[in-house]
Amino acid sequence: VAAALDSYEMQKTKVKRVGDDAILPLLGSRSINQMVVAQVFRHTSNPLLPGPPASPPHFLKGWFSSLTLPNPRQVSSSLSPFWSHYPLNSSSRSLQPLNSFFWIKAKVTLTCRFQKNHWQKIRTMVNLPVISPFKKRYAWVQLAGHTGSFKAAGTSGLILKRCSEPERYCLARLMADALRGCVPAFHGVVERDGESYLQLQDLLDGFDGPCVLDCKMGVRTYLEEELTKARERPKLRKDMYKKMLAVDPEAPTEEEHAQRAVTKPRYMQWREGISSSTTLGFRIEGIKKADGSCSTDFKTTRSREQVLRVFEEFVQGDEEVLRRYLNRLQQIRDTLEVSEFFRRHEVIGSSLLFVHDHCHRAGVWLIDFGKTTPLPDGQILDHRRPWEEGNREDGYLLGLDNLIGILASLAER
Repeated sequence: VAAALDSYEMQKTKVKRVGDDAILPLLGSRSINQMVVAQVFRHTSNPLLPGPPASPPHFLKGWFSSLTLPNPRQVSSSLSPFWSHYPLNSSSRSLQPLNSFFWIKAKVTLTCRFQKNHWQKIRTMVNLPVISPFKKRYAWVQLAGHTGSFKAAGTSGLILKRCSEPERYCLARLMADALRGCVPAFHGVVERDGESYLQLQDLLDGFDGPCVLDCKMGVRTYLEEELTKARERPKLRKDMYKKMLAVDPEAPTEEEHAQRAVTKPRYMQWREGISSSTTLGFRIEGIKKADGSCSTDFKTTRSREQVLRVFEEFVQGDEEVLRRYLNRLQQIRDTLEVSEFFRRHEVIGSSLLFVHDHCHRAGVWLIDFGKTTPLPDGQILDHRRPWEEGNREDGYLLGLDNLIGILASLAER
C-alpha cells in the first residue's frame, strides 16, 4: 500500500503523510473509485458519523474538491446512494463484508483538504478495501453455472468455488496428471462461513478487461445414471415444460401440452438435440465481452456456420488471439490423448473456458468437473465413439476435433 501511494496515488490524490502514521490509500491505478471512497469514509470503527446521513459529510465533499475531477459537486452528490445502500452495523459500526472486495485492517490517518485550502487530520481505524473485480468478473460464470457458486478468496490470483466431493476428487488427481497445465491449479479446500470451498487459480488474473466464452463439451451434459433414475421414477416437470415452450412452442407433444409438463429425460434429450451438442459434440453456453455485457442466447446455435459466426464475433478480428486459441486447443487435445485420468473418466458437463483481452493475451482451460466420474476398473473410453446408452462415451474428443476444425476454418478466412 505504502509503495503504491509513494509511486503514484499520493501525487494524484493530494493525500499526504502525517508524521509516522500510515495514510489513506485510494487504490486503483487509473481513476478514483467513488464507491470505495464512500465505503472507506462511511464504514469506520470510530463513530465519525453518528447515523446514516442523507449525503456525504462536509469533509468528504471538501476532500473531493482537491481532486482532478470533471465536476466535483456532481461526483460528491452521486455518492449519496452508497450511504444508504451500505448501512453501518448499529452495535459495532463495523463494515459489512461484501463478496466483491477483499478487506484488511489497518491504522490510517485521513487527511482531507477543505474548500478553504487547509488540511484536517482524522485518525481512526478503518477497513481498507483492496479493489477486486471479482463480482464483475464472475457474473458471467454464474449465468452458465449455479448462482452463488463462487466467492472471493481474499488472496490475489485465487478464487473460491463451492465444494462438491466429485469435483474435489477430480482436481486432486488432475494435479498429478498430464492435464495439470490444462486445468486451474487446485490449492485444497478451505472453510468459509460454515461451508467448504475449493481454492482454485483465478483464470482471469493477468487479463485486462477479459472477454470470456464458456463452451460445454461432449455430446450430452447428463450422466447415464441421471437418465436411468429419471426413468425409474418419472416425474412431470412444469418448470422444464416452460423452458421448452420458451424456446420452441411447437416442441411439446399434444399430451405434454395437455399436462403442461414434461419428464426430465424428455427435456434433457430435447435440450441436447436443439443445440450443437448432439451434432458437433459441444455447445456455446455463454459469452462475456470486455464491456461487461453478457449473452447466453445460444440454445439453438446448432450448425458449424452458426458456431463459426459466434467465434468470429467473439475474437473481433484479432488474428493473434485466434492463432493462440488454435495452438492451445491443439496442445490440450494432444495432452488429453495421453492423459491417464482422461482415459479412465467419463467427463460430463465440463467446459472449455476461453479468455482473451485487448493485449492479445489468450488462454483456454478445462473447468467444471462436478459430473466427471471414474469408470469401473479395466474400462477406458475413446471419447470419440458415438454414445449408446450403457457405453458411457461422452464425445469429448469428437467435440474438440470439431471445435479445432471450426476455428481453423475461421483463421483461413
